[in-house]
Amino acid sequence: GFYAGGSQTKTEMLENGLSTVWVADDVIAMWAKNSSGSFALSNQKFRTYGIDSSKGFFTADLPSAMADDSYTYYCCYPAPVSVSGSKVTFNLSANQDGKVSGGADIMVATPAKHGALKPVTDQIDHSSLSMQMNRMMHQFRFFVDDASNKLNGDGIKTMQLTFPSAVVGAVTLDYTDPSVAPTLSSGSSKVTLALKEPITSAANNFACVSLVPSKFNSGDKLQIKAYTS
Repeated sequence: GFYAGGSQTKTEMLENGLSTVWVADDVIAMWAKNSSGSFALSNQKFRTYGIDSSKGFFTADLPSAMADDSYTYYCCYPAPVSVSGSKVTFNLSANQDGKVSGGADIMVATPAKHGALKPVTDQIDHSSLSMQMNRMMHQFRFFVDDASNKLNGDGIKTMQLTFPSAVVGAVTLDYTDPSVAPTLSSGSSKVTLALKEPITSAANNFACVSLVPSKFNSGDKLQIKAYTS
């Protein structure tokens, strides 16, 4: 097992619209390259087995024990749709839930050196491998002021956003180097939010969209349509 921690490494937005958390069943894909340059782990899926306020703890059943050696570890979230060499491709969906959950918060880890992964014996033991995740997408977060009064007790349940250019689709990254910018193919400029939590009041008045880092031009416009029941 290993853990990922820190305020930049979590995957679902909380009610305050500013903080995020790991959630049950989050899956990370991991690679481990040994001292001779061979891969002991390749696209190995690790799943959360524990979550606290600052860390997500991940484990997997390996086909065999890792040999004692020095390894370079790489990982990404979520598990990629496809892998070609060090290139990993994800589907950044045009249908999101307003909480950037379900794999919309795509991340690549900073490579880390560590010995062989060992069986998990104690969840509160933080001496195992620690991975620093780097958020690779942008998050566009917006609020509705005084939502309870303006909506007359109803709630916004669906939103449709049309950006000036493509912002979601097939996203390709390099799992060995988080400094490499993502590339987008088969992209779409339209995103639909079926809100996991409808915007209803001052206590629940935000939504968030995950999108590929993009450059827009002066005068470009973003169109937003919001629907109550």
